[in-house]
Amino acid sequence: MKNNGLMRALGDLQVDVLAGLVLLIGASMSVLYANSIAVRAVFGLPLLVFLPGYALLLVLFPHAYSDTRVAQPALTTPAQNRMGITVLERMVLSFGVSLAVVPTLGVVVLSLVPQPNTVAVVGIFSAVVAAFLLVGEFRRQRLSEAERYDVPVKHWYTSLVESLTTGTPTTRRLNVLLAVVVVISVLGLGYALTVPNYGEEYTSLSLLTQQSDGELVASGYPDSLSSAESTALVASVTNNEQELTEYTLVVQLQRVDTSSGTATIIEHEELARVSREVAPGETWTASPTLQSEMTGSDLRLTYLLYKGDAPDETSAESAYRSTYIWVSN
Repeated sequence: MKNNGLMRALGDLQVDVLAGLVLLIGASMSVLYANSIAVRAVFGLPLLVFLPGYALLLVLFPHAYSDTRVAQPALTTPAQNRMGITVLERMVLSFGVSLAVVPTLGVVVLSLVPQPNTVAVVGIFSAVVAAFLLVGEFRRQRLSEAERYDVPVKHWYTSLVESLTTGTPTTRRLNVLLAVVVVISVLGLGYALTVPNYGEEYTSLSLLTQQSDGELVASGYPDSLSSAESTALVASVTNNEQELTEYTLVVQLQRVDTSSGTATIIEHEELARVSREVAPGETWTASPTLQSEMTGSDLRLTYLLYKGDAPDETSAESAYRSTYIWVSN
């Protein structure tokens, strides 16, 4: 019976709750499928700075504002019966409460997801805000129609139309200009809050060794190719390009002549070639098997990293990143 009552209560959602749920769905979809900064800003701005506070206030204050005050003689306490908050108070408090709720939800998300990603954060965040909206709507619809808080959309629309169509031509032009400034300011704030300052975009390539405890360190490199297998050389590629990037890692063993004072490659042999798509901010580690018939002491084990596919003939000059160590075989 309680479940049936809940379904009946939530069967006629108000426009503010419907709009909030649409924004939550849009934010989730934009994270999963949209790479457009503008789209993410449209959904991300209200999700960060307004909707959490609004949803929590709907839970706490589902009533419409009413203020009946009985005048009393001086030096006596007036009888007051105030219920709910005004629309203006609700809108202003929504921003302030959101600033307090968002960091708290962030701590909760970090405790639930030790290694959070964007999808997990937005998903948990959206679920919590959606729960607030539905609980607030349930509480509101248990009240009589006269007691329920309702968004005065018609009143706002009528006031806007009157401000843009009545008065002197100068007043109408000023009202239109003010409306344009407000829209541009909101869009600018959304862009600033939802689009991070990435700075320089780059990819880092490191050659590491794996210790017995599994730790990767930039030391203890093998002095021969045969011992490289037991030492576990690991190439580490970190994607800071701010977008999903495909990398190709090519490993060469090069015979190098340094008698003239410069390193000249006499011959080389490709030992491995592996590819992987890496998400922004993620690190890819690769430890391909290395076997070669080339022998000598002046050998250079070179790792060449390419964005996308690597050409048939690879070199440090054509590679996006490269690193090497000296070995014998």
